[in-house]
Order: sequence, then structure tokens, then C-alpha cells
Amino acid sequence: MGSRLSLYAIAHSSRHRYPAVAQRSRNEVRLQPRKTRAQRLEHFHLEVSPDAELSSSVDYFGNVVWLVSVEAPHLELVITAHSEVSVLATPEVRLDRPWDPQRLARDAALEFVLASPRVPSLPAIAELARTLEVEAGDGAALYQAMRRLPAHLAYLRGATSVMTSVADVLERRVGVCQDFAHVMLALCRYLGWPARYVSGYWVPDRDLGILESHAWVEVATPEGDWVGLDPTYATAVRDQHVSAAVGRDYDDAACRH
Repeated sequence: MGSRLSLYAIAHSSRHRYPAVAQRSRNEVRLQPRKTRAQRLEHFHLEVSPDAELSSSVDYFGNVVWLVSVEAPHLELVITAHSEVSVLATPEVRLDRPWDPQRLARDAALEFVLASPRVPSLPAIAELARTLEVEAGDGAALYQAMRRLPAHLAYLRGATSVMTSVADVLERRVGVCQDFAHVMLALCRYLGWPARYVSGYWVPDRDLGILESHAWVEVATPEGDWVGLDPTYATAVRDQHVSAAVGRDYDDAACRH
């Protein structure tokens, strides 16, 4: 039986209104879906109002970054990204073999097991690991943490902002997808697994044709694969996720700066 191929047409609009007229503006945009083993970009273009100069580059993490430059006075900026993406439901890669610490110390994935600006090392993460009954050295522990995290953190839209820290999320036990992703990153790294933040889209129901902006994590294996885990919905990432950018945490993969 062949793998299922899903085709998604995405229109993502971002609107920013300035408190006073801006004489000019510069914005970095990470909204172009990535090209991966399971994901193929069929079409992409940006629509900007007012008119803007556009140029693209590739950042350190391999994300396509568009620079949007508006040179005329404006009070509002609207950026709409139009994408068509094919996503293949590839066979699931399991996290069966943990990393050898000496090998990890020499591998490029090392930077994804270290603390990052938005995901620091916290005593509260060690306590959370004990609460979730997960231990280092076992890939099954990551799946268990992913499944159990929604029972520990409540999802509440608007409960946090992009500046909310992991410490605050753990104290209040409430957050949105980016908070779930940051906490899951901290758990993965505490357990000795390199993990990165992913921003993109989630398709909750193909029949309704609805996509939501979303965030999840990818865990690196010693074999060089990246395995997607979605702690918000407690599911492995398959063909209902479309990735746009990756990085150590939200700051590296935010859709707009």
C-alpha cells in the first residue's frame, strides 16, 4: 500500500497597526514552508500592503527568511503568505536508541540539547520529569511525556503571550502551543535528547479545510532523523502538520520579527 499524500493550500495573513505613522519599516518573515523528506513546496508567494521590496535568504537553521522593506510612510502593514504544500505520510521513525553522550558531544545536534534563551535549564523541569515518571536513556519516555503533558498543563487560548517564560508556564500550569513546545523541549533536553522548536500549521480536520498556526518539537536520533512530537495534541507528527521554520526555540523560528 502506498503512502498517503496530502495537498494543502495555505493563506496566512499577519496584520500590524503602528501607534503612529511609520516612515519606513523592515520585517523578517519566516512563513515559507520547508522542503523536507516528507514535505514538498509546490508554490509560494508573499502579498504585502503597502507595496514593499522583497528579498530572501536562508538562515543558520536552514529556514527561508523573507525581508519585507516598506520605504513609504504607512500606519498599517499586512503580509499574506500563500503556499501550496504536499505532505507525505511517511513511515513513523521511533526513538528506540538513545544517544551515547560521547558521540553527542562530537555531533552537530549537540546545540539542540543545550539550554537556549527561551528554554533555560530549570530545577522545575527535573521535578516535572519525576511527576510524569520519565527517565533519561529511554526513547519511550519522550512519548510518555508527550502523552501525559496535557494532563499537567491546561491549554487556554490567550492565557500567555510570546514573552511568557517556561518558569511562568510551569508555575501557572496553563499555556498555548508554543508553551507546550517549550516545556517539551526542556524535558527532551533534560533527558539527554537533542530537540528543536518547529513553527507551522496543524490541520485538525481535512474535511473542513481548516488550518491553525501551531508549534511542536522535533527530536534528533543518532541516525540523523528528526522525529516530530506534538505535546499540545499528544500525537506523533505525520501528514496533518506543515512545518515552516525550525530553531532552538520560539525566537529562532517566529513567523515575523
